[in-house]
Amino acid sequence: MNRYPLRIEARRDETPSRWLWLVKWLLLIPHYIVLLFLYAGLVVLTLVAYLAVLFTGRYPHSIAAYNLGVLRWSWRVNYYGYQVLGTDRYPPFTLADVPDYPARLELDEPPRPPRWLPLVAWLFAVPHILIVGALTGAATWDLDTGSGTTGVPLGVVTVGLLIAGISLLFTARYPSGLFDLLMGVALWNLRVTSYLTLLTPRYPPFRLDQGADEPDAPLPGPATPALSRPHPSGGSVAGPVTALIAGVLLLAPGAGLTIGGGALLALDGARDSAGYVTSPVLGVQSSTAAITAEGITLQAGDLWTRGLSDIGGVRITATGSSATTLFLGIAHESDVDQWLAGTAHDELTEVSSGTARYDRSIGARQAVADPQSQDFWLASGTGAGSATVTWQATNGDFAVVLVNADGSPGIVADVRAATEVPDLTGLGAGLLTTGIILFLLAVVLVVIGGIGLGRRHGGTPPVSGPSPGPPIAGPSPTYETAVQ
Repeated sequence: MNRYPLRIEARRDETPSRWLWLVKWLLLIPHYIVLLFLYAGLVVLTLVAYLAVLFTGRYPHSIAAYNLGVLRWSWRVNYYGYQVLGTDRYPPFTLADVPDYPARLELDEPPRPPRWLPLVAWLFAVPHILIVGALTGAATWDLDTGSGTTGVPLGVVTVGLLIAGISLLFTARYPSGLFDLLMGVALWNLRVTSYLTLLTPRYPPFRLDQGADEPDAPLPGPATPALSRPHPSGGSVAGPVTALIAGVLLLAPGAGLTIGGGALLALDGARDSAGYVTSPVLGVQSSTAAITAEGITLQAGDLWTRGLSDIGGVRITATGSSATTLFLGIAHESDVDQWLAGTAHDELTEVSSGTARYDRSIGARQAVADPQSQDFWLASGTGAGSATVTWQATNGDFAVVLVNADGSPGIVADVRAATEVPDLTGLGAGLLTTGIILFLLAVVLVVIGGIGLGRRHGGTPPVSGPSPGPPIAGPSPTYETAVQ
């Protein structure tokens, strides 16, 4: 059987608590908060490592040590918590290996991935991700709660943990076969993660190695690999931890401002010479005498959404056949309702993928009174083949009405809605620039913090030299060997 470079070890408690598993979620909240920051750093540092491997052929030793430490920390938390429930000993807060803890994780050798691997590792990992997702509960079961439905994760781990917890609660026993199965799923998950982070270029095998120890890979004793030895020099972790936390906290606002600034610039680029942004064409038709849109908002780039307020100029254009004279009007919703009372008409309720959906008001399918002679219109427009209405929106409940100018039933038209948007160049450029600066600063701080923590826990970097042989990465001539 092939020996995989990433290896785990676990020892079960001889007398596990009957009830502790019920409250472990509460006890683990501090770990979950720390891991949230650590995994954000892992994502950023992995992307940096991808670039380093792609352009230099080397995986920075300190980044590898940090990423391995995060996996080691999360493995201890998951072993104690809701992946295995294998021990009642509270996990320590450290990236380093803890030899006497019941759950350990090690890597045989520092990673030496080929330069091309960052381009395709995520693609090669897709089959594993699908399998692990199914095992760990990526699918959900919709549970009817009476007032609605709740998605409940459904997978081997979810069901297995529930059975193990019930068994502990009533018998104080953890079925050994179930423990072995959950260990196998955890190992598979860790192998895939290590491959995606390039901690090892070795393609994960398609097999479920069950049990507390891997079949042929005992963890090292005194001869711990260089990547796992504690750094010979001490020092405070306050600086790296502060940099990592600050960097992670700046990632979200940096990304948000960058996306927001880019969106504003894109919106500004869509303005026409009059300062309007126009929506895509919406085809509308009705066998009744009127089509209405009530209580709507016209937003830039969007056609109809609810609640009319805080808009500038509104421009609506309806285009039909040249033989038809169309009328467009905007009025208070109450006036429109009174005018159309007793007459069947279609109210536009939703636009999905360019398709209009309506609710038909009950009434006689008949012509309406001459729309142009009504005195309640706030703005209106009439034209042969095309009608346009322009209006400066104000607060209130309003409705847009499209009818034939003679009030006859049967309407077919293409409608475009536009809203007036101010010049957003300065604001968009400012947000984009600020966002990019914050995001780059966040990445630099995360890298500084991660490398600092990695150096503390990663030991002396290995002496550079030629690789002892070509690494196994992705589907290759030895891929079948890894599967078996």
